[in-house]
Amino acid sequence: MEAEGIMEQRSSDTTIHDLPDHILQHILSLLFSTKYAVRTCVLSKRWVYLWKDISNILLPQTGFKSRQQFINFVSRFYQVYDCSNIRSLFFCCQVSEDAPQINEWLQGFINPNIQELSVYVGETKEPLVFPEHLFTCATLTKFQVCMKHIFKIPFSIQFESLRTLTLNSIIFPDTSSTQQFFNGCPCLEVLDLYYCNWMNVDSVCICPPMLQKVTIIEGRGKDKPNEATRVSNYCNVMIDGNSLKSFSYKGDLRNDYFLYSSTSVMIASVDIHAPKSWNKNAALFVFKLLHALSNAKNLSITPISLSV
Repeated sequence: MEAEGIMEQRSSDTTIHDLPDHILQHILSLLFSTKYAVRTCVLSKRWVYLWKDISNILLPQTGFKSRQQFINFVSRFYQVYDCSNIRSLFFCCQVSEDAPQINEWLQGFINPNIQELSVYVGETKEPLVFPEHLFTCATLTKFQVCMKHIFKIPFSIQFESLRTLTLNSIIFPDTSSTQQFFNGCPCLEVLDLYYCNWMNVDSVCICPPMLQKVTIIEGRGKDKPNEATRVSNYCNVMIDGNSLKSFSYKGDLRNDYFLYSSTSVMIASVDIHAPKSWNKNAALFVFKLLHALSNAKNLSITPISLSV
């Protein structure tokens, strides 16, 4: 009984400072922003350098009093942090006039061993330029990018471990490089295409053999009336559904998405926004899509989708 009492007392005296460094670094990596991890350096001598070994870096502009304060923080962080430690990077900010600076950060932050990368910058006058080694990174499993500009794609693409891909608001550069990009994702399982602009692409085939889930959202309220986002081409997007389990489309029929070999799809939804006027292409699009999803056990269709 006495021994149990002593053990109980010791257990109750344990604090966060008694945890080993690797556990503390894991806790720091789970904070909303890396700036909070850096701030722990004032706690004691032991905490001064703990944050420098975290591998999960979160750099959202949210939480800073001003954009300039965010820029200043990232600039200082970039100078003192060893970027080779990064395994997961989340970067989100407004680009404004700082595209060269942000491109420099991306070149440094994105190392050849990164595993997860999320970059959200929205509208930008200049495209972001990712380092070429990213597109042949053997360790990358998750890639998310939101950028309302042309997505620069290098000649060599080989995402041999990429499982999840989210493309938001990007403008595909041309038919050839767009096809090359999707061909370079042989292990892709989840694909999200949100408000992407296919105006420079005639047709493309997306056929990763392990693709299980596809979500497509396009149109309504996301395109501003300027040349950068104008949709001037009707793209034919073919998707191999051999392993597909879930498919969702929400939009206003800006492009033709065709599913083939899609008998394995179990969960599906079709939500058509009403364009200014229906035409035979719209009717054919909906017919082909519903026919491809005829085996789905859980199929959600909005009423307007059936009135085309």
